[in-house]
Amino acid sequence: MRQSILFILAAALAITGASAADRLSSLAGSEWGFEQGRDTYIQFAENDVSGFSGCNRFRGSYTYAEGKLSFGPLASTRMACSPEQLEIERTILQLLEATKAAEATHKTLKLQDGTGAALATLNRRDFD
Repeated sequence: MRQSILFILAAALAITGASAADRLSSLAGSEWGFEQGRDTYIQFAENDVSGFSGCNRFRGSYTYAEGKLSFGPLASTRMACSPEQLEIERTILQLLEATKAAEATHKTLKLQDGTGAALATLNRRDFD
């Protein structure tokens, strides 16, 4: 019986991809790079978020608890940029708007929509 329970727990952890010990309970103090642009990033503080989305800087609020992640209104600067930079920015801001959940470990932040579908995987930029 005990072996069956351990097997079920191990299988559940394998399906989720990260053990409970590997998951972060807070994003505060972390910085993550987007795949869409080499200089794009998002930085989490205690209750607010900021970053660079390809053309402009953004700032706003977020909540992260028990795997649920959502962003409050985001404000952005309005600089003129190339069409390529604006496309990267549009993609990143749409990703953030669609995000409803996340799985964060010490090295990756996986953004998910409301159904649990993967939106993007960000890599930790400030991890030593």
